[in-house]
Amino acid sequence: MTGCRPGLLVSVRSLAEARAAIGGGCAVLDLKEPSRGPLGMADPEVVGEAAGWGRSRGVATSMAMGEVADWSDEAVAEFTLPAVDFAKLGLAQLAGDGRDDGWVTRWKTVRDRLGGECRWIAVAYADARVCGAPGLEAVMAAAIETDCAGVLIDTWDKSGGSLTHHLSQKQLEEVRGTTRDAGLLLALAGRVSIEDLDEVSAVEPDLVAVRSAACQDGRRDLPVEERRVRELVARLGGTIGSVESWRNAG
Repeated sequence: MTGCRPGLLVSVRSLAEARAAIGGGCAVLDLKEPSRGPLGMADPEVVGEAAGWGRSRGVATSMAMGEVADWSDEAVAEFTLPAVDFAKLGLAQLAGDGRDDGWVTRWKTVRDRLGGECRWIAVAYADARVCGAPGLEAVMAAAIETDCAGVLIDTWDKSGGSLTHHLSQKQLEEVRGTTRDAGLLLALAGRVSIEDLDEVSAVEPDLVAVRSAACQDGRRDLPVEERRVRELVARLGGTIGSVESWRNAG
């Protein structure tokens, strides 16, 4: 997907927000519940309703599924993965479990048992040490090893500074090179504001992922607004892309 301006992924928590995000021109509609953490999972009913509405309008969809550490064997067995194009599981608390690369097996096992027709996006936290997650390079290597569609770089602590506070432009460009060589989609997130877009876009990611920047008053706990999404899309160059191009990205 590289070679064009980045598309905009907007994280929404309801059908009303999904309508605002799609009305504003988002490239990918992402379902999550921000009150439950950086990758907080929305209620399955909300995901099904909002994602179904987005897919019916030709928009690629994704969902956050919390952290791998949140999933017990019982919870996995009882869960039915909604129809979305991409899914994400966080890796917080897995780096310090004393099992070296055992976290990769644990992550892949949960993914395999959840099943579904979606493609998986590996999540690397730029502030990995804060939450005990594996480092960026380890996550990228595991994404390639386990056949992920792409990598999302995000921040776990939303009060601890934006993406560019944790990673330099050079580091991000190195990540872009690695993901490009591996054929992986790259999405950049982590309290990216409209003022950050030019700097983040210069890395040439496939997607810039936002919530706060698309919300009323820039507050992630307030509703996504169509006008703010439209402003972000325009700032990125108006790139949307066909749903099939995003579904097959990576």
